[in-house]
Amino acid sequence: MKIEYKHRVAFGLVLLLLGIAIEIIWKGVFSLIASLFTLFGLILIIGSALRHLKFGEGPERDERTTKLGAFALAYSWLVTFIFVSLLLWLDIYNLVKMSAYQALSLTLAVATVAAGVFQWFFRRKGDVA
Repeated sequence: MKIEYKHRVAFGLVLLLLGIAIEIIWKGVFSLIASLFTLFGLILIIGSALRHLKFGEGPERDERTTKLGAFALAYSWLVTFIFVSLLLWLDIYNLVKMSAYQALSLTLAVATVAAGVFQWFFRRKGDVA
């Protein structure tokens, strides 16, 4: 395992244990902070383990993967722009009523999923052209 992954796992473990300790010591007082520490710790641990399984000791990034990622994010931006435009039209014509929280959550979900789908598609295809 690369030293970078080991550092991330160690830091994630520290955050996880700190979150658990905060929740035990100050029951309910700092529950949001404890939850955030625990969540970020788990994300670092799981993310580092998955990256190690995916890339091993080899390089994580080269010119091809950088190009595919850039195009995937550009296409994701375009899909998100179209989605926001659709939400605006739905609101103008009173077809759907949403709170700002719901609209922003949907937009974030669409942007994230679109980026993942485009990266998957371009990697499977092998190139963007």
